[in-house]
Amino acid sequence: MKRFALTLACVAVLGLAAEVHAQVVAESYSNGGVATSNATGYGNTQVNAISSATNGGRAHAEIVGDGRFGGRATGSSIAAANAGVAVSRGESVARGWGARSHVESVAGADHGVAISNGSARALGNGLAISRSNAFGTRGFARSDSRANARGLFGGRAVAVSDSTADALFGRATSRSQANATGLFGGRAVSRSEAIGLGWGRNRNADARANSEARWGGSSQSDAFHLDF
Repeated sequence: MKRFALTLACVAVLGLAAEVHAQVVAESYSNGGVATSNATGYGNTQVNAISSATNGGRAHAEIVGDGRFGGRATGSSIAAANAGVAVSRGESVARGWGARSHVESVAGADHGVAISNGSARALGNGLAISRSNAFGTRGFARSDSRANARGLFGGRAVAVSDSTADALFGRATSRSQANATGLFGGRAVSRSEAIGLGWGRNRNADARANSEARWGGSSQSDAFHLDF
């Protein structure tokens, strides 16, 4: 219960931060249950979706950020539900030279299911960062994170993906995948990390990192996973 209270506190803090800095914000709060949020932004954009539902359960938050022509797309999606079922999805895409893409996704549920998905893509010479976290008690927690970056003509592509799932007296599944590609002298770097945490539960973590270099490019990849 303390961990879930901490999750709700994070929702409140991130919500305030979103109000101050974000260009696109969607917020939903409900004391009895069922809260839904959606946020979409295009161009150089920051998008945030925050949703919180208590005893009745069910919270949903979802974002889409698309930075075009070398733009930056960042976003966060947070969902919390006291009596069960919190879903949070985030997707960020940046295109063009010097593109930056960064997404954070968090889901927390008490007495139920917590699902979090994060996906970041930087198409061009850019940076893609995706982080996904799912926390649940007496239920199922699943976290998926994917990052993809591509570097061209001497540029640098970096893909970073982190995924954490923590289920107390339940089942935790964590998946992380990072892909980076360097073409025509470009450099590609990828890092992937998946962690399954908690105690009194079943856990599974899978981390994959792939980097590829073609036509004079160079690449490096690292993968790490932990079941604890």
